[in-house]
Amino acid sequence: MDQINYVTYVNVSTLMLNGKYDVVGFPYETTVKPMFDLLGTPKEHKRLVLFETDHFYPRNETIKEMDARLNKYLGRPQ
Repeated sequence: MDQINYVTYVNVSTLMLNGKYDVVGFPYETTVKPMFDLLGTPKEHKRLVLFETDHFYPRNETIKEMDARLNKYLGRPQ
């Protein structure tokens, strides 16, 4: 099974967090960018955040991005 065959069927809001220099798990040019571009999600509902790191992202920035995304689509907590 090759995941790239199914990525066009994904049409839900998507937040992708990736490290620019991640060569071990998900290199940007060969995996992250093609997958993001092929997502079936409308452009206004997908976001790619590329950190200047490797496979591990800055915790505070990750929390900030995830919090903003959850608030946008699920609403702010009461």
